[in-house]
Amino acid sequence: MNWSVVVENLSYLLRGAVSTLAISAGVVILGTAAGVLCGLLRFVVWKWLGAGITGVIEFVRAIPLLLQIFFVFFGLPALGLKIASFPAVVLAMSLWMLANTAEVVRGGIQSLPRGQFEAASSIGLSTVQAMRHVIFPQAIRRMLPPFVGLCTILIKDTSLAAIIGVFELTRAAQETIERTFRSFEIYLVTAAIYFVICFPLTQFSQRAEAWLQRP
Repeated sequence: MNWSVVVENLSYLLRGAVSTLAISAGVVILGTAAGVLCGLLRFVVWKWLGAGITGVIEFVRAIPLLLQIFFVFFGLPALGLKIASFPAVVLAMSLWMLANTAEVVRGGIQSLPRGQFEAASSIGLSTVQAMRHVIFPQAIRRMLPPFVGLCTILIKDTSLAAIIGVFELTRAAQETIERTFRSFEIYLVTAAIYFVICFPLTQFSQRAEAWLQRP
């Protein structure tokens, strides 16, 4: 065990961790906003719109995230749209986040008793008003645990960005190993950094789920 190698390269690994967090933050902001919107639009009165959104969501969820990254980075240039590696990863992962967030929204809304919808309608609220003032605020409590779990998966899956050369934590670890030939120590510390990032989220998810189940 040569821990001096870890000490010498820790700052470089932390730079990669910062990049990982930057990718995750961009994806969460873009993907969550679009996902919540698409999830709500699945319940609008225009059935054709909801069906179309559902089809797109199911299509994206059925495709491996790595393939989506390859399509955006390698496939779109064939159509004349070349995107740099970092924004390509953010775009591809945002599509993944959109689809899965929309599914979380759907599950949260459909888990509410049907009487909530009928009560909102009985007092004269439109579909949009009922969703805004009655349904969605209640559904947020049920969406929170799976959404936090989704964010944890997202942070770990940013490691796929290294395949197309994006500098993040896994890429930083690979480059460090190529220089030092100390794979065990570097991968161990890299795993520890991922743990430090993700463990608080898993704990928060468990606490949120316990809070949800309180009477």
